[in-house]
Amino acid sequence: MSTETREFIIIGQDTGAGFTLWDVMPAPTDPAKRDMALEEIGVDVHDAFGSCHMEWATTATGAVNQLLTDLREQSGIEDYALSEASNRDALTEDREPR
Repeated sequence: MSTETREFIIIGQDTGAGFTLWDVMPAPTDPAKRDMALEEIGVDVHDAFGSCHMEWATTATGAVNQLLTDLREQSGIEDYALSEASNRDALTEDREPR
C-alpha cells in the first residue's frame, strides 16, 4: 500500500443525518483527464441529487474519513457517519483511476 498522498474523488449523497457513499476513487493525475472526469461525474451526480467531493489522503478510506469529519463539523451532528446504504466495497484500496 502506498503512503503517497493523492487526491480522491468521493461521490454520494448527504442524507442530513449521514452520508451515503456511492463511490470513491483516486483522481486522475493528468490535469486534462481530471477535468474531464470531474465534468462527467458532476453532471451525473447532480442528476441523481448527489454531491462530488475532493479530498487529499493516502487511502480511499482516509479520504472518506476526512470528508465525514468535515461534514460532521458542518452539520453539528456528532455521530454523522456513513449510512447503512453506503457502498463500502468502494473503499477497496487497490482501485485505479477511471
